[in-house]
Amino acid sequence: MENKMNKLFKIFTFVFALSFIIGMNVNAQDAISLNPNSLPIHSNNDFGVNCSGGHIHDDGVAENGYGWNPSAGNPSGFATKFVPTTYPYKFTKFCVAWTRVASGPANHTFTIYQWQSVGGLPGPVMDSIVVTAVGVPVWTTVTIFDFDLPSTWAQVTSGDVYIGVMWNPVTVSGIYVGADQSTTTPLWPGYAKTATAAWTPIQTYFSGYRALLTRAEGGPATSYAHDYAAGPFLSLPTQFIKDSTYTIKSQISNLGTSNETNVPVAFFVAGSQQSSVNLSLTAGQTDSVSYSWTPTSAGSKELKVISRLSTDENKANDTVKTTVTVLNAPIVDIFCDPFTTTANWVITNDGGTCVWMQRSTPYPNTYTLPTTSVSPVLSADADACGSSTTTLTTATSITINCSAYENIKLHFDNDWNAIDAADFAKVDYSTNGGTTWTNLINWQGPTDVRNTHEVHAMPNATQMANVKVRFVSIQPGYDWWWAIDNVCLRGSPATGITQTGSNVPTEYALLQNYPNPFNPTTNIKFDIPEQGFVSLKVYDVVGKEVATLVNEVKSAGSYAVDFNGSNLSSGVYFYRLEVGSFTAVKRMILLK
Repeated sequence: MENKMNKLFKIFTFVFALSFIIGMNVNAQDAISLNPNSLPIHSNNDFGVNCSGGHIHDDGVAENGYGWNPSAGNPSGFATKFVPTTYPYKFTKFCVAWTRVASGPANHTFTIYQWQSVGGLPGPVMDSIVVTAVGVPVWTTVTIFDFDLPSTWAQVTSGDVYIGVMWNPVTVSGIYVGADQSTTTPLWPGYAKTATAAWTPIQTYFSGYRALLTRAEGGPATSYAHDYAAGPFLSLPTQFIKDSTYTIKSQISNLGTSNETNVPVAFFVAGSQQSSVNLSLTAGQTDSVSYSWTPTSAGSKELKVISRLSTDENKANDTVKTTVTVLNAPIVDIFCDPFTTTANWVITNDGGTCVWMQRSTPYPNTYTLPTTSVSPVLSADADACGSSTTTLTTATSITINCSAYENIKLHFDNDWNAIDAADFAKVDYSTNGGTTWTNLINWQGPTDVRNTHEVHAMPNATQMANVKVRFVSIQPGYDWWWAIDNVCLRGSPATGITQTGSNVPTEYALLQNYPNPFNPTTNIKFDIPEQGFVSLKVYDVVGKEVATLVNEVKSAGSYAVDFNGSNLSSGVYFYRLEVGSFTAVKRMILLK
C-alpha cells in the first residue's frame, strides 16, 4: 500500500511539475532574452553622462537584454517606476539602453510613454512621443540613447509615475532593452506588458531581473500664479469622413496657483476658429472640453485647441494640436433605376388623361437629357398622348432600405418643358413608407428646367429603412412633357449608431463585437432599458483612448454601431460601455 501511495505521489508530482513548466512556457513564448542563463556577459559600452544626474536604478552594466517574440503582439514593452523628488514635477529627458542581434534593425522606432500610477501599476497614459534610436549596436555592445521630452510633457502633481517603451514585435524583431541582472543591484519596480496580457512584474518573464537600463531626468515644474494648459487630446477619432460629425475632446488643466473663471477655450480647424467654450477651474484642477466638428472638405486639416487665459504666464502649453486627414465618403448606389422596366414604380392617374410611362427611341418629342441618359426613359408627355390631353400623374418608388447609409442624395437626369404658370413638377420623399412626405423640388412654369443632372440631399433619410421617392407631374394643358432617367439614391455606408428593433430591453447589456477578429470594421451592439447618457469608447492595450463611438443621450432600446480600425495597427483593443452606474468592457482583436 505504501509503495502504491509513493507511486501515486510521484505521478502527481510529475504532472504538477509538467503543468508548471507548460504554464511558464506561455510567457516564454512571448518573452525573449539575449542571455537566458543569466551568465555574467557584460556590455562593453561606457554609458557616459546620459541621464547621469537624474533618476537611475541600474549599475550602468547590462548583463542581459529583454525583448519580445512576435507572439507577444503589438504593442508590447516595459515600464519603470519613477518617483518625483518634489511637486509639481516635470520629466524633461528619458534614456533607454538598446542592443540587437545582427538581424535586428539598426534604426529602431518606438514610443516613449508616461503612465499614471494606479494601484502600483501603470495606468492611464499621461503623454507619449514616437522617437527613433539611430545606430543600435549588436550584442554584446549596448548603447543608451537619450531623448528630450516635449515642453508640453505632462507634469506630475502627486504620486509616482511609470515611464517606458512600447514597440511592435510583430514587424520589428531582434531588438532588446538593456537589463541589469547584478545581484548587488536592488530590485526596482518594473513591469512588462504584451498586447494580450495585463501589466506584470518583469521578473515574471525574466527571473534574473533587477532593473532596466532606463533613466530619466527632470526637476520642479515652474510654478506660475496663472497657467492654463491645453492637451492632450482625450478623444480623437481614428478616421474622418467628409460630411460626418465627430466629437473632439481635449484635456484642460489649471497648473497655476490661482483659481480661474470663465476662461475661453477655442477649437480651430486649419487656422479658423470653429467654436469656443468658457471653463472655470480651481488651482490644480483638470477637466475637459468637447467640440462637435463636421468636416466639409477632404484633405489634411490641422486641429488645435487653445486656452485663452488673458493673464497666462506660461504660453508654451496653451495649445494642443494635431494634423488629421479627412477622406471623401465612399459613395455607393443604394437604389438605381435606368427604366428598362417600370417594375420599381407605382404609377397613378391623379385626374388627367395621360400618365407616366416608359418610352423608347424614337422619342415622341425632342427630349433634351444629359448624355448619361440612354433609352428607354420615363416620361409624362401630354403632347405624345394627343391634343387636348392633361397629364396629372404620380410615379412612386418601391420602398428603399437606407438603414445602413448616411449622406443620402437623390440623383436623376432631367428634361422639364413647361408651358405656363399652371404647370408644376414636384419631387418628394418619405421616410415612413409614404405616410408623410418631404418636398425636394417644386418647379413652376413657364420657366423650363432642361438637360440637367439633378442632385438633391435627403437628410431625413439617413439610416431609415422605409424610404420612398415620388415624382408628381401637374400639367393641366396640352403640349408639355417631363422626361427623367437614371433615378438613383446614393449614399455612404453609415459609420454611426443605429437603433435595432422596436422592443425595449429589460436589462443593460454589451455584446461581443462581430466579426472578431476583424479587419478593418466590426459591429458592436448594446442594450439600454431606459434613457440615459451613453458613452462607448475604444482603448488600446496601454489604456489610451483611440475612438469615441457614442457620447450622447439615447432613449431606451437596442443599438448597433460600427467601428472602423483602418487607421490602427493590428492588436488587442477594448471597448467600454458606460450608462449611468452600468459599466461593461469587452475585448476585440484587429488582424490586418
